[in-house]
Amino acid sequence: MGKNVVYCGAAGNGQAAKICNNMLLAIEMIGVSEAMNLGMKLGLEPKLLLEIINMASGQCWTSKVYSPVPGTMENVPSARQYSGGFGTALMSKDLGLAMDAASQVKAPTPLGSLANNLYKLMVNSGFAPKDFSSVFQFIQGAAKNK
Repeated sequence: MGKNVVYCGAAGNGQAAKICNNMLLAIEMIGVSEAMNLGMKLGLEPKLLLEIINMASGQCWTSKVYSPVPGTMENVPSARQYSGGFGTALMSKDLGLAMDAASQVKAPTPLGSLANNLYKLMVNSGFAPKDFSSVFQFIQGAAKNK
């Protein structure tokens, strides 16, 4: 659970903040996963690439604290075959809520929509109980099937 309590105003604003944050987190996780997969396919060692990203403009919470790449960080779900953490099914649910909210207020969310579709596909492909960082594993599998 979160460590911070922030008053967000009217009823429902806390939920709005949560789904906005989780939509961004999903997009960020997909971006780090794609970049790491590409770098590895180009011959870069994963720990080195992650170190470079974290010294450069690509750094973010996912790359610094919650790497989706096995063997690059300890004590994260990717170090435990994606067990524990925040489930893919829960991320998919939150992305669905974000898409519903975006539709209601006519807010364009092109990357949010793509993330929503990707996480739905993951849920339907057996990734539901795994941590949402398993998107890296899903992307690797998709690349192998091309």
